[in-house]
Amino acid sequence: MIIENIFVLAFIAAWCSADVTAFGQFMIYRPIFCAPLIGFLTGDVTSGLWLGMIAEMVWINAVPLGVAVPIDISLISMLSTFWVNKYFPGIQEAAIWSLVFAIPFAYLYKEIDIAGRKFNIKIMHWVERGVQKDKESRINLGIFFGLFLFVLRLYIFYLIAMGFIGILYQMIYLQFPAFMVAGFKKAWFLLPVLGFGAILHNFRNIKVPFLESRKKC
Repeated sequence: MIIENIFVLAFIAAWCSADVTAFGQFMIYRPIFCAPLIGFLTGDVTSGLWLGMIAEMVWINAVPLGVAVPIDISLISMLSTFWVNKYFPGIQEAAIWSLVFAIPFAYLYKEIDIAGRKFNIKIMHWVERGVQKDKESRINLGIFFGLFLFVLRLYIFYLIAMGFIGILYQMIYLQFPAFMVAGFKKAWFLLPVLGFGAILHNFRNIKVPFLESRKKC
């Protein structure tokens, strides 16, 4: 079943992105899962799996730790999968362009997310004042309201990105000269190699106990 309604797809994408820090943390936000999911819902799971694999390998160390706010890699993978399946289904060159085109919007949403987290501080203070006045019901209200705003801003962002920004993605791709399109075609096969190199780079300092013990012997 192919879903073309962007209101439904934006809702699904928003909940996948919310899994990063707001709710669940079931790892459904990882590109290797959410990109094929959007691909399945839009009719081409292969493109979703390939784009998700590339995003997963390149940004495998982009995880929220403490107060760190990494870029939303689920946003990159899901938007790129949606755009290519909607406008250029099955075209590998357009898939790579969609991946590149989605990256700036991930950084844009990062700033929006930071602003939203600052607003959550006001909600926290409102809850604290309520607890001091024996209004403990504000705890549940604060959690619900914070989660609601988190998902709402994701939902609105995905709606705009899947709709209006998707049209921009299509228009720009159609203006590319042949040599750039040929470059995107080669990148379809070369980017996984880059991703594998990124994995080796990110985990170069990890020590394996078994190997370390062998070295001492």
